[in-house]
Amino acid sequence: MALCAVAPAVLSPFPASADQRSHFVIPAVGTSKTDGVDVGLIVPYVFADDEERVTQIIAPMYLHNEFAGSRAAINVYQYPKRGEEYKLIASYTEKTERRFVYDYRNLFLQGGRFSLETSVGFFKNGTARFFGIGNQTSPTQETNYTDRELLGHITAGLYIGPGQRVLWTERIRNVEIQTGVVQHLPFTQSVFPAIKGTGGGTVWGHRLAYLNDTRDDTVTPTIGHYFSMFAELAQTLTTSTNTIFSRYGIEYRRLIPNATKQYTFVFRGRLEATVGGEAVPFFERSSLGGENTLRAFGVGRFVDNHSLVFNFEERIQLFHLRIFGTVAEIETAPFLDVGKVANTFRYRAFSQYQANPGIGFRAIARPNVVGRVDVASGNEGRAVFAGLDFPF
Repeated sequence: MALCAVAPAVLSPFPASADQRSHFVIPAVGTSKTDGVDVGLIVPYVFADDEERVTQIIAPMYLHNEFAGSRAAINVYQYPKRGEEYKLIASYTEKTERRFVYDYRNLFLQGGRFSLETSVGFFKNGTARFFGIGNQTSPTQETNYTDRELLGHITAGLYIGPGQRVLWTERIRNVEIQTGVVQHLPFTQSVFPAIKGTGGGTVWGHRLAYLNDTRDDTVTPTIGHYFSMFAELAQTLTTSTNTIFSRYGIEYRRLIPNATKQYTFVFRGRLEATVGGEAVPFFERSSLGGENTLRAFGVGRFVDNHSLVFNFEERIQLFHLRIFGTVAEIETAPFLDVGKVANTFRYRAFSQYQANPGIGFRAIARPNVVGRVDVASGNEGRAVFAGLDFPF
């Protein structure tokens, strides 16, 4: 309760008006491949300005997880003006799990010449999974560990044209692999002791990226394209070894609406490559699985040097609904995810892909808020993901 009261003042100098405040109680039921079943309550306090634009959300919650027990959390989001966002997430769970993350983003500094994005965080995820390396790893190889991470990054951007930026990122990531909370699964370190990274490690990365974004909005876009490519040089910082490796990526997204924007076809293709061989920690290699890539699988289900994923969605606007003083768009989105990881794409480049169809349900309060539930089916069963923001 104390955190809920002081968080808005800490986050930014733009307090929301109490006259525009609404709050309500939402029963929360969620399930995912890795995290198990969550049941509880969320009480969002939503603040809007005179133009009915959401400027702040404070959402305390209580959940009970089948593996980690009771969890108390607070989520605070602030949107003082277009392109600027503050986010604070803090949670404490009965068994093992902890989380504190603070993010800040401003896309239009100095009259729109620069951008700045920063993030610092600490978390312990007691339900993390690892199946080994490769696209054909079996579900019977599933292991569990606690992913304890301390991380931070800062990204500075320079606009070089309309919607075009050159970005430089410095990031630090410290990982410890600890015993997990899923009792029926073996410990990752015991099953895969020879794989680099199962003993943890610290990584320092330097990334140069180019971004071309013509979408009409970065959070709730309806039209345009997004193109990015990056190259990163990273190194592990340990007393025993100092491994240098590199990572590369390219991504393209396209939104194509019909004349009324009731129907929007969305495509995303992403290729990532890691160069460094077996010396690269498994948690730094390319991976697929989770709410933003292959949605029928848990986070990080497939891990290898390289990854390729294609996502297709048809976002269909159903109706508008006034919710607590804010107009929300309700939409559904049938989708198909196709992807694979590989040690090399020289062989079987067009085979052994994972594919999962599914359907999404979204509530959108433009321009800042997207709530979604995505349900997908694959060859290892069904998964349900709920959260904020579009998957891509």
